[in-house]
Amino acid sequence: MSRAAEPDIPLEMARKKDPARSDDRPLIERLSALRGSPWDLARWGFWVPFRDFLDPEQPDALRTLYPLWRLQYGLAGEQRELMRQELAASFGGDTDAAVRASYRVAFRVHLEELLLGKLTRDNWRHYLRFDGVEHLDAALDRGKGAIILFPHAGNFMMMIAAVSLSGYRYTQYAARGMAPDEVAAEHAKVMGHNRWRLAARLAREGNEDRLPASFITLDTPVRHLYRRLKDNEVVGIAFDGRIGSRFVKADYLGREALISPGPYRLAASTGAAIVPTLCACPEEGPNVCTFGAPIFGKAWPDLMDRYVHGAVEPWLREHPGEYGLWLAHCRQRRAVDDHPFFIDYAPDDRYKRYL
Repeated sequence: MSRAAEPDIPLEMARKKDPARSDDRPLIERLSALRGSPWDLARWGFWVPFRDFLDPEQPDALRTLYPLWRLQYGLAGEQRELMRQELAASFGGDTDAAVRASYRVAFRVHLEELLLGKLTRDNWRHYLRFDGVEHLDAALDRGKGAIILFPHAGNFMMMIAAVSLSGYRYTQYAARGMAPDEVAAEHAKVMGHNRWRLAARLAREGNEDRLPASFITLDTPVRHLYRRLKDNEVVGIAFDGRIGSRFVKADYLGREALISPGPYRLAASTGAAIVPTLCACPEEGPNVCTFGAPIFGKAWPDLMDRYVHGAVEPWLREHPGEYGLWLAHCRQRRAVDDHPFFIDYAPDDRYKRYL
């Protein structure tokens, strides 16, 4: 995927056809022929050929690029303003400092993500260190598996790499692939398909698949997660992710959010412990992955309350810059997502079907 010639397009990813068009090719095939925007080409250049130039054995060389976050900050435009609004609504305080911190974190995270397919059992330690790993071990000592539950904050992809490369059997539940054809066509500016976006996505997921971790999606039967926990393995879930078929209203960061009860139901029904996992990206030194004390019990609402209000919110209020990009990402997709993260910016009431 690093060659500069036309990348292969995964047409098997889309089988649905558009009956309204005389051209009977799959919609994704027709859209993939589009050239895309200069920004799409730039993203492809970052995620595909630029990756080949980076050597994970030379962390100091990579760190010389970290200050380039200021360029991304300067070019952010509308996203930067949305991020400011979201940080103000969720945390208040000095939003200018939080926005700048968010772009510093985001740029470094994306840069280090380029290393995923090249990391080994030894060199990942250049980029992340564990704090409180004894909590993860204590959860597994119970013999019922552990659920690493984390927000989309900091370098959580490096956390997945580090945990799996450390020898833990790890399965990550995640949203992967491209948006469905119809959604992509309707919201082309945000998530439309073209050859550059497809190639970048394939490159990112291809490098993730080189890790010892397993990745599963919503299409995988939930019994797979039960089996992994029964075998005393680690299951990773982003608690604020948007995939799922059921959500509940919850007070979160002083706002009304839609959060999936799935992880807490899974923990309650299997006896697995939830291990709060929080990733910080400091200005100096490697990322820090902090594992909190295991949370377990039989009532999922109690598990959710102890995790969200007892573990995550206090940490995020001290590290708002780790969360800015995710807040902006969700806000930018509010018209696409029929169950947006926060109800205060929901464009309609379609989210009620998920309650």
